Amino acid sequence: MGSLLKILWRTTILDDSAYQEWRERPNVFLRGIVLIVVVTLVAGIIVMAMNLVNQIKPVNVASIQAEIDRWEQYQSQFAPSIEDPEAQRIVDETVRLIAPMIQDITQIRAPLPRGVAGFFHAFGVWLSRALAAIGGWLFYGTLVLLFAILLGGKAKLPVFLGTVAVYIVPGLLAVLSPIPCLGFLLALIGTIWSIVIYVKATSVTANLDAGRAVLAVIAPFLALLVLSGLVATLVVLWLVLLF
Repeated sequence: MGSLLKILWRTTILDDSAYQEWRERPNVFLRGIVLIVVVTLVAGIIVMAMNLVNQIKPVNVASIQAEIDRWEQYQSQFAPSIEDPEAQRIVDETVRLIAPMIQDITQIRAPLPRGVAGFFHAFGVWLSRALAAIGGWLFYGTLVLLFAILLGGKAKLPVFLGTVAVYIVPGLLAVLSPIPCLGFLLALIGTIWSIVIYVKATSVTANLDAGRAVLAVIAPFLALLVLSGLVATLVVLWLVLLF
């Protein structure tokens, strides 16, 4: 375990030999899956705890009203029409109807106790983050390797995916994301550093120079962006022709 952690640490400081050692370990693809799951779950543990607390605590109608009041004050700065007496009356009546309804809905007896249901909900969201991370790693990694091959690189897909999985390590900084200001900054640093590590792993694994490795990593994003734009344009044109 100590040697494994040492290799992962060396990948974060962009040591070429560390990527090669990780790539040559047996079952590197399976190791990549385990690494992504573990880091994602650890990074989200505090967020899961906060979600659990939010799920099991009773609804405070007064806090809902306070949030609505703050929203109205914010909107009045950008939408003066909301200060119109008739508009204000409609908003007030809507609030008086909705707030008690929310409280009544939360008090309906569920098949499971509130704490148990809240735990399963928070746990499911926490676990789904790891599953989503695996899906993104497989999909995007496959596209990156395809572009790397087009740029003259060469690597087997399982080995490539298992090696670039080390990009997830700086994601551990996301465990501090709930901390105001500092958490966001650390999470941003972790994201940027993960991209740098992904480029380095692509360069070493597919035998590409730095420039082509950067291009291979960003090309799938650009291709997906262009594809999304084309699909959105086609949908808009179809709606225009239809209506």
